Amino acid sequence: MKRKRFTEAREAGLDAGSYEDRLSRRAFLGAAGGAALTMRAWAATSGASSTATPPKAAETYATQAKGIRILPGQWRPHYPWEHIAWVSPPWPSQDYIWLDFPEAVFTSQGLLFLSHVNPPFPTVFSNLEPVPWERIPDGVRFERMLPNGIGFGGGVTRASDTVVALELHIRNGSPEPLADITLQTCAFLRAISEFGDYTLENKFVHVPGSGWVSMTRALELPPGAERYRVGWRISGKAVSDLPVAVVVSKETDRLMAFTWGEHTLSLVGNPRHPCVHADPQFPDLAPGDAASIHGRLIFFEGKLEEFDYLAISRSL
Repeated sequence: MKRKRFTEAREAGLDAGSYEDRLSRRAFLGAAGGAALTMRAWAATSGASSTATPPKAAETYATQAKGIRILPGQWRPHYPWEHIAWVSPPWPSQDYIWLDFPEAVFTSQGLLFLSHVNPPFPTVFSNLEPVPWERIPDGVRFERMLPNGIGFGGGVTRASDTVVALELHIRNGSPEPLADITLQTCAFLRAISEFGDYTLENKFVHVPGSGWVSMTRALELPPGAERYRVGWRISGKAVSDLPVAVVVSKETDRLMAFTWGEHTLSLVGNPRHPCVHADPQFPDLAPGDAASIHGRLIFFEGKLEEFDYLAISRSL
């Protein structure tokens, strides 16, 4: 190839170096001309001006999945009675929140349900049968009947482009009163990497006079007299004035919020799991009575300081 170019250069009256430079300039100008023709062709076919924005880049594996998706899930096959719903965020993501729904049902009649086995906390009923999710428009739901006649169930549905609606209900079909009904509802985060760090520093609650503070800091505060607790159910500190737990992303300015509104009892984070809870409570139920509660998973793109929970909750 070099000998051929040297011969061509000699016949053209050029030295070999100058000839190589001219070939390089010719190749560059040819490429630039081709790019310009491509842009003019795009502008002509699209009716766009020379200052119009070029077409967006093609979708990739990472960006292809967009929009809230709610699916029947599974976590631990050795606990087939658990109720896991998979929920994806609205932005492009291949990850899912695993909603343990509910994780536990504590009552005056004992621990009626636990989605797994924890020896220090024995349940009234063990080795329950699996109850499959039912697919419904925009989500899933289930119904479970316990051997003592108490039934509970719930649904997880897409309420809007950024909100997931949660509903749980209990009916006391037993002959005894059912009181002190507190639940654990766990959003397990290990399968969604932007929220899944093993820490309490990415989980926040709202404290009067301080605004949003990390759960680490909230747990260091002296006991208060606010309505919502930070910590496990009735043993948590009553220091939060808003019934919502927030997890912030480590990737960009966005977050997920978890609430049961006025039915929220406590807000919890577990750095060893990792997970975040908004744990609700039910009113006492006489035999034959029933009650239902409603909550939300809220996805928000912006800084934590811009997240106005009260304004968003009023719009729901």
